[in-house]
Amino acid sequence: MEDVDTGGALRKLEGLLCDGRKHFVLFPDSWNMYNVVRDERLRQIYSQASAVFPDGISWLLLSRLQGHRLPERIPGPAFLVAACRHGLCLGWKHFFYGGAPGVGEQLTRTLTQRFPNLKVAGTFSPPFRPLTDEEEAMVKNRIEASGAQLLWVALGAPKQEYWMAQHLGAINVPVMLSVSAAFDFHSGNRPWAPRWMRALCLEWAYRTVTGGRATFFRNIKCVSSVARLLMIAAVLKAARPVRSPRPDNTIF
Repeated sequence: MEDVDTGGALRKLEGLLCDGRKHFVLFPDSWNMYNVVRDERLRQIYSQASAVFPDGISWLLLSRLQGHRLPERIPGPAFLVAACRHGLCLGWKHFFYGGAPGVGEQLTRTLTQRFPNLKVAGTFSPPFRPLTDEEEAMVKNRIEASGAQLLWVALGAPKQEYWMAQHLGAINVPVMLSVSAAFDFHSGNRPWAPRWMRALCLEWAYRTVTGGRATFFRNIKCVSSVARLLMIAAVLKAARPVRSPRPDNTIF
């Protein structure tokens, strides 16, 4: 997990874009934590990521229980806007991959109204099934021909993480970033938590209530599991023996 604030995350992104290699960046929330604990393949993907920024409050709590305080949450939806703003003077070109049909186009309209000089290289809404070989080749060519530097991937977790790991190096784009429901929030397709709830790290609660039946039961299960994990971490920390400081005249 990167020990930076949003400004540091943007500088990290600048570095990834300039080093000539291919990268993917992750923004895990509590649902990701739930999946990472259970999925060895997903843990391997996280270890391969060039940067991991904490979206969910659970990651900040876990880091504190482990004796390390992360500066702040860096939610994927908020970072998408921050990167659009930051990249204006740098000429960053964005490609939006994911969302239901029409969401990418509405997202583009919303963001370009907010940032008139924003460079959107393209959008693509994949079907809810595996792509054929011909479709895979078409998408690859479309992204590469667009000249995009940042490929924002919104397929939902953990599908988007699997997709980015599979396509790392297969698509000639410098950086891929997973942002889950960001396209829906910024396009107006789904409601984003009010600013005050986001400031209090209560986005998960808002989505639990407004996200529909499947999201409700998923989040309830997730919160229960994450709470148990944090409780175990707290118990282990409390049980950790405290070492007495050695006197200055200790002889080795």
